[in-house]
Amino acid sequence: MSHVMQGSGLTAAAVKGHARALHFDACGIAPAAAHPELRFYREWLDPTSSEIEHSIDASGRVVAKRIERYDALMLAEQPVEPDPDCAAALLTSEWLRRTPPAADQELLRRIRFADLAFDIESHVRAVGYGVRSLADISLSATLPRELATALDRDAPASIAVPSGRRIPIDYADDGSVSASVKLQELFGLAETPKIGPRQVPVLLALLAPNGRPVQLTRDLRSFWDRTYPEVRKELRGRYPRHPWPEDPWNAVATHRTKGRA
Repeated sequence: MSHVMQGSGLTAAAVKGHARALHFDACGIAPAAAHPELRFYREWLDPTSSEIEHSIDASGRVVAKRIERYDALMLAEQPVEPDPDCAAALLTSEWLRRTPPAADQELLRRIRFADLAFDIESHVRAVGYGVRSLADISLSATLPRELATALDRDAPASIAVPSGRRIPIDYADDGSVSASVKLQELFGLAETPKIGPRQVPVLLALLAPNGRPVQLTRDLRSFWDRTYPEVRKELRGRYPRHPWPEDPWNAVATHRTKGRA
């Protein structure tokens, strides 16, 4: 027995036949504007499939929805809780596709510099399990303890200088390392700091009191012997509140001015 749709003169079988004959867009969904009559007939169509689709929205968050279809015609959709495995796989794929955050890029350069084994895909997947957003994935906050210890030893984030402070180290993609520090903080230091298994010398940007570099060097001893006298002659009148000793070898390293030293 055929059911007739009220006010339409069409049987349910005819509507189903019409649905199968529709032209669909690239996503397999019939455009409502092209077939507005189906909006009134969907209650006559029993779903032939129901599936949960996961995606990442514009904010980088995993969302999931249950979609019911009659063949390729979408009948209904509703939000559901994302599956943890699907969310982790989706977040991992998207994280690897995008440019990592600056902090994670620096961490990866340190790992490469130290020549440490690190399966980034497995780590990101592990971190991504149980979270919902790309913003929740941080490599630096979730390193295994053994790796973090080796990293601090072979590719430290900072080094101590004679003034008592620690200064950050920048790791470049080519494997070189550099650091910026006011030259007064290095008084008495003869040997350029070296780090890592290969004992790579740090390229030091020696800064004037205004924060601008006056010298780039990997040979600190040569700087004190040859270049410092000229730098002192040029800058001590311009920055009289900062120490400019004739003998930098025996001066007290400081990051303060004379009045605060």
